[in-house]
Amino acid sequence: MAQIREELVLYDRFTDTFTRYIRQAQQAAGATSSAQRATRQMAAAQRAASASTQSLTSALGGLVSISAAIQGAKWAWNLSDQLAATEARINRMNDGLQTTAELQDMIYQSAQRSRGLYTDTAAFVAKLGTLAGNAFDSNAELVAFAEQINKQIALSGATSTEASAAMLQLTQGLASGMLRGEELNSVLEQTPMIAQTIANYMGVTTVEMRTLASEGRVTAKVVKNAMLSAAKETDAAFADMPRTWGQVWNEIQNVAVKALDPLFDALNDLSNSDFMDTAINGIAAALTALGYAVQWVVDNIDTIAPVV
Repeated sequence: MAQIREELVLYDRFTDTFTRYIRQAQQAAGATSSAQRATRQMAAAQRAASASTQSLTSALGGLVSISAAIQGAKWAWNLSDQLAATEARINRMNDGLQTTAELQDMIYQSAQRSRGLYTDTAAFVAKLGTLAGNAFDSNAELVAFAEQINKQIALSGATSTEASAAMLQLTQGLASGMLRGEELNSVLEQTPMIAQTIANYMGVTTVEMRTLASEGRVTAKVVKNAMLSAAKETDAAFADMPRTWGQVWNEIQNVAVKALDPLFDALNDLSNSDFMDTAINGIAAALTALGYAVQWVVDNIDTIAPVV
């Protein structure tokens, strides 16, 4: 009996050890399986995140495209209105020695030569022709004057804000027949090259020119003659001036405006067409009907509310 018992004890000890080994192996296998499931779940989550990112990127790209299209349409409409208004002013001040289209082309060529914006140059010519047209012998002379002003502004190193302020004051001074006070001060401060050119033409210093201006002697004729008489020297100095990226962008915009002129004409025609009148009337009718509907709801809210 003792021999049998020893065999059973030995057997039982082996069974416990082997059982623990099997359990540990099963636990390891379970851990490995869990890790594999976690890896698969992580990969699936990454794929889902990637898909979501792509969808979001696509949606944002669509919104950006729509926004760009809206901004482009607004730019075209606004520029069409600006060009139409400028063309109307140019047509009114045209001296009849050329067609309005020919005068616009003269202004365009002038803007390109002086590296200025066509829209700004055209507005300047139109305003000068309307307010101070008597100071010039022809529209051709007026355009040449505007070109010299553009070049003198560039040579002065004036910013776009300073240039706009100087051109405004210069226009007002020429419209009144002479430069004095605030107009002259603005030209002296914002565009010193123009002031120096006027002083040189009068044979005085800029300080002495202030005194002459207070006496009303810096007339529109003097300013015009000063600019045109110095054209050769101004052109030479301007030709030696390196082209800036801002000026390159001006020339590109001018080319774009020239090329898209048929589009702007079409937009202007559309805004003045019978179709647009009909569309506006239709929108007005729809809004009126909506107003009546809202008013009806307000008047009958006590009846509608319980049903809702």
